[in-house]
Formats: sequence, C-alpha cells, structure tokens
Amino acid sequence: MRVKRLSLLVIIAACVLSLAVPGMSADFMIGGKKMVKNGSGVRTKSIFGTLYYLTLYVPDTLKGKDGKTIIEANEPMSMVLVLDSKLVTRERFVETVKEGFAKSASSGYASPKTQAFMDQFNNIKFTKGDVVSMTYTPAGLSTTFKFKETGKVQNLGSIAGLDLKKALFAIWLGSKPVQDSLKASLLSGK
Repeated sequence: MRVKRLSLLVIIAACVLSLAVPGMSADFMIGGKKMVKNGSGVRTKSIFGTLYYLTLYVPDTLKGKDGKTIIEANEPMSMVLVLDSKLVTRERFVETVKEGFAKSASSGYASPKTQAFMDQFNNIKFTKGDVVSMTYTPAGLSTTFKFKETGKVQNLGSIAGLDLKKALFAIWLGSKPVQDSLKASLLSGK
C-alpha cells in the first residue's frame, strides 16, 4: 500500500511540476540537459509516520551513481519534496533543515549560505500537499514552492554556489543522511 501511495504521489508531483514549474515536464530539461528520475523515497518518523516524499532527478550520465558522486557533481539536478503531513510547519521544516545542514557539515559539506537557503521560507505557510522544488545548475540553487490549495507557484530565490548544493543534497545523500532508507531509495536508479 505504501509503495502504491508513494508511486501515486510521485506521479502527481511530476504532473504538478510539469504544469507549474517552467521547463519541467515528464521529460524536462535543466541547464540544457534532460533529467531522469534517479529514485524516490519516503521520510518517516516513528511517532509521526510519513512526513514527505522526495524524488531525485539527475542527468542520465549520473543515473545510478553513488551519493558522493551526485553530491559533488557540478551538473544540473533537482530534488522535489512533496509534504505529506500536517505536522510539517515552516518552523519545523527550517529546524529540521538546520539539523540536516549540521550533519552535512560534519561529513565535510559545509556552506556559509545555509542560513540564506532557510531564510527563503520565512514567509511560507506549509500545508499537506505543497511541493518544494530545489533545482541546481552551475548558476546556482533555485527554490520554488507550489501551494496545493491555490495552485500558485512562487520562486523563493536562487543562491549561487556549488557549496550550498553539496550541503543541501548531502542532507539526504551524504554519509550521515537524515534517513538511511530514504538515501537508498533516492540512489536506487529507479
């Protein structure tokens, strides 16, 4: 049941993004490169259940590669996060991302721009079904937010620097990921 639900939400997220985010479709391009799905997974917490679904899109040349290779690649790629819990508020999201950045830093992926990334969410109210897209190109890391209730897409900003992308992607793909099973799913090549 959980796998079917995950598959359905990933398909919905792809459809939402294809309609809402310029340049994203079933076969979308980022930075002139065609993206392929590398893997999808579920972030859970024992007491709270499912918090969000996450999908990693990479260029075909990176499909199926290990976490370190994907983290360090100066290639276009995207992480798409679909909220699946009313318990994920802006405050909890920022706090959790801050903890994730601390784990990233302790495994060698620090960036002085992590606060700037978290500040992008200052005026956002999170609701179940919202979609956060974190897209990297060598020009920088761009973040968009799709509001489920209104269908509105808001560009939260773009921050230059490969160091921020490495720190962000290491939250899920690094040697100290937020959840080992989520990392394995994102790197599955499926």
